[in-house]
Amino acid sequence: MKLFPVVGTWAFSTELVGRRMSFLSGPRQVGKTTLALLHLERLGQREHYYNWDTVTVRREFARNPLFFLERIPEAPPPPGVRGEPKYWVVFDEFHKHPRWKELMKGFYDEFGHFIRFVVCGSARLDIYRRGGESLLGRYFLFRMYPLGPRDVVEGEAFSFSRAWVSGETLEISRPSREFREAVHALYELTGFPEPFFMGREDFYRRWRDEHFSLLTTEEVRDLTRISDVVRLQTLAFLLPERMGSLLSIHNLAQTLSVAHNTVATWLDAMEQVFLIFRVPPYTARLSRAIRKGRKVFFWDWGMMEDPGKRFENFLAVQLNRAVSAWTEWGKGSFSLHFLRTKDGREVDFLITRDRKPLILVEAKLADTNPDKNLLYFKKALGVDLAFQVVLKDDHLKQHAPGLFVTDIHRFLNLLA
Repeated sequence: MKLFPVVGTWAFSTELVGRRMSFLSGPRQVGKTTLALLHLERLGQREHYYNWDTVTVRREFARNPLFFLERIPEAPPPPGVRGEPKYWVVFDEFHKHPRWKELMKGFYDEFGHFIRFVVCGSARLDIYRRGGESLLGRYFLFRMYPLGPRDVVEGEAFSFSRAWVSGETLEISRPSREFREAVHALYELTGFPEPFFMGREDFYRRWRDEHFSLLTTEEVRDLTRISDVVRLQTLAFLLPERMGSLLSIHNLAQTLSVAHNTVATWLDAMEQVFLIFRVPPYTARLSRAIRKGRKVFFWDWGMMEDPGKRFENFLAVQLNRAVSAWTEWGKGSFSLHFLRTKDGREVDFLITRDRKPLILVEAKLADTNPDKNLLYFKKALGVDLAFQVVLKDDHLKQHAPGLFVTDIHRFLNLLA
């Protein structure tokens, strides 16, 4: 198997980026640094990678904030000179510098015609859009997520121009044996490269515990002022059993004997460091829709011991990858939601395109009888496609126009 992360690769695509800076964010240890180094090595520019976590880089920056120019073998031409930028410079974890936005704005404005800048970060770089020095119009944000089966099977041969994007002609086919094996391996282990390629559950369990500890201690302290990491970790331990259910911050606050706002702050911090992500409800066009509360999922679906929860969490990550990729390819503005009404009707996921309902997805371990709520919401929202996805090796049946019950392999073969 060869690894080439499909989601996140486009941060280095001149076709999609042009001269703008690329901000590449994603979970810790998901492979952002590896991807950046692979790109620089192909260009013969490996020396233009700088990691802010290292003392050497911080020392060089203190000596000369423009130290990265010293390794470029020619002087920048005047800003008005036409031509494509010849060099790439990658700053890893640079968002930890308190003035990083101001500095990147200056770097881009002065050298953007000569250098393509990439900023990688394990924190959610998109949250830094709020306040401070504006970078509007100077960058595109890309996200790199845990591995999907296309990363494992197609790797560098993957082309988004050949991939199905929701709304295009639908062809559901059984994927190759290699693709099916990749789906099974990802589900059983994780989408994080190191434990996935080790292929051993005992190694993964040790890695998972260390990764969890890293995110809830060092990463949280680096990005927030939270000091009560013990109770924050306790909150994180409580979340797997609530995965896929409507999250009640009030109940969690009572359990932990803390204020409502404290739990909300801790959840925000977990989302910032990519331990969890939350999916909001879809409320438009539904008069009795649940409008408050969100569902929580882990980026590492291996946190779920229950098979049903694990499968739903696995599918949530793969759907999140797809909507992110479709958006980054410029195919529209895609979002992931869930559906729930006050009378108890519910569907696990809804993908929207430009705020309009597009695809319904229900996760079931083995039940191949179509969920009645899929058909109800399909008609209520006027959605063309609805899928009930099951953890089976070979199943596909169309029960109504646009309503399919299909195995996980066929379904993921549709996605990015």
